Amino acid sequence: MTYKLVPFTQEHLQPAVELFTQRYRAEQADSPCLPSRVLDDPDWIKAALRTKLDNPGVAVIEQGQLLAYMVTSAQFSKKGQQAAFVQEYCHSAIPNRKQELYQRMYQSLAQEWVNKHIHLHLIGHFAHDALLQETLYQIGFGALVTERLRDCSAIDVGPDQTIKQEQDVSKLLDLHLEHIHYYPGSPIFTARSADRHSALADLESHAQNGDVFFVTYERDEPCAYLIVGESAIGAEGFLLQETNTAQVKSAYARTGMRGKGIGKALLWHAIEWSKNRGYERLFVEHETANLTGSAFWSRYFAPYLYFSMRYVDNRL
Repeated sequence: MTYKLVPFTQEHLQPAVELFTQRYRAEQADSPCLPSRVLDDPDWIKAALRTKLDNPGVAVIEQGQLLAYMVTSAQFSKKGQQAAFVQEYCHSAIPNRKQELYQRMYQSLAQEWVNKHIHLHLIGHFAHDALLQETLYQIGFGALVTERLRDCSAIDVGPDQTIKQEQDVSKLLDLHLEHIHYYPGSPIFTARSADRHSALADLESHAQNGDVFFVTYERDEPCAYLIVGESAIGAEGFLLQETNTAQVKSAYARTGMRGKGIGKALLWHAIEWSKNRGYERLFVEHETANLTGSAFWSRYFAPYLYFSMRYVDNRL
């Protein structure tokens, strides 16, 4: 082993962006819906990475060349523990030594995180990087969240006249609360706030942001909905920001309404809405443990990004 691990600093920014850009280009070949902003505007990634310089990070150097890097994006509380997150643009490595380099980088950063009592580790990585996915799996990471993309071509269903664009979000409150209560159940086990005030505030926030609510009713009661809007800066889909991308921001159907084509009809409306407003693509993010949601989204969207997670014994 002739390389050395050093702290990630300003001098590593440009070669790090070049490494990440190479990996992005490879993923774009497998995920053609990915936009080209990363390739056309590398200073965007460089500026984003510069904001992480004060966070724990490591660079792998050999004969003055950067072979790999990994930088902590953020530290926060998740699932009752302190978490460290490495965003998708905050790591990369040369292809022919990827497995060993990632092992060494994670070993170094993980110790630093645990020394700070951070026991939940998360990494975002491209869906078609099979070697990296296997490397993370062998270290102890498992799937948590997927981001998926599709173009705005039509799916084979016509508009369902029972679906309407709802303007009064208060009519969706009970259904939205039911959706919130869905996530603590097995096998998702994700805690979410379920009081009426916060649920209504969430719906109103979507409306204020210009998001659109497509809803289907049964006996004049809403039984399924889909919220679509422009991909927002600072939320999911970092690599899709300012790329003319729409997002499915929330969707839910009551148990008795599933398997009847309602989800497909709602998605048809979301795609048509996106296409008619000139969006080039549509994306959705979902928990991999959401078995019902995963089965639906995987039929119409292709994955381009995974977020994997590892728990470390918090007695350490």
